[in-house]
Amino acid sequence: MTTSATAALASGGKTVPVEVFRPAGPPNGGIVVIAHGSDGMTEPWATMIRDYAGELSRGNFTVVIPHYFARTATTPGFAVFGQIATHAGEWQSVIYDTVRFATAIPGTDAFRVALLGFSLGGYLTLRARDTAKLLVEYFAPEFPENGGIGTAPRPVSKAQIHHGTMDHLVPFANAEQICGKLKAEGTAATLFRYEGAEHGFAGADANNATARRAARERTLSLLRDNL
Repeated sequence: MTTSATAALASGGKTVPVEVFRPAGPPNGGIVVIAHGSDGMTEPWATMIRDYAGELSRGNFTVVIPHYFARTATTPGFAVFGQIATHAGEWQSVIYDTVRFATAIPGTDAFRVALLGFSLGGYLTLRARDTAKLLVEYFAPEFPENGGIGTAPRPVSKAQIHHGTMDHLVPFANAEQICGKLKAEGTAATLFRYEGAEHGFAGADANNATARRAARERTLSLLRDNL
C-alpha cells in the first residue's frame, strides 16, 4: 500500500513543505524527486504528479515532491514566468536541498537519484542535474535569457525529454536544443517527439491522450530499468 506524508524542509532560512511517498515494500534504494510546473500542486497537475509518485512508490522507490514556491511565497500561475529572473535560483536551491533531504531517508542510496520535472520544474531539474543519475523532463523551457540550462560538472547517465510539436507556450525547438546540450555533455539523451500534442499534453484530443499515455510508460520504464 502506498503511504505518503508531508514533511518540512529547511531551505534558505524558509520552511518548504515536501510530500514524501514511502516505498510500499522493502526500499530498493532509488530516489525520485519530482518538480511541479508553474501551476504548482494545483489540479489537474497535482493528481497527475501524485499518480506518478504513487506508482513509483509501489515499485519501492522513495519519492519526494517539494512545494518549492513556498521558499519565495510565490502564488502558482502564469504570472510565475515573470519571476524567473528573480527567483529561479532560489527554486533551484530547493531542488538541491530536497535531494539532500531525500538521501538522508533510511533505505535510500545517494548514488541512485532521479529527477523528474514538468515545464518550469523541468527547467529547474535540468539546472540541478549534477545531483542525479537519471533525468526526465516534460516540455521544459530553456530560458536562455536566464542562463539556459547551465553546465553540469558531471553528466547525467540517461535522460528523457518529452515534448509536443504543437506546444505554443514552449516551442519544440527548446527540446531539440536541450537534447543537443545534454548529448554534448556525454548524456545518453532521448528526445520523444509527440506529433500534435500541446503544452502539458493537456488537450482532450487523441494526440494529447497518446502523448500522456506514452510519456508515462516511457518514464516509468526508464526509472524502473535504470535506477
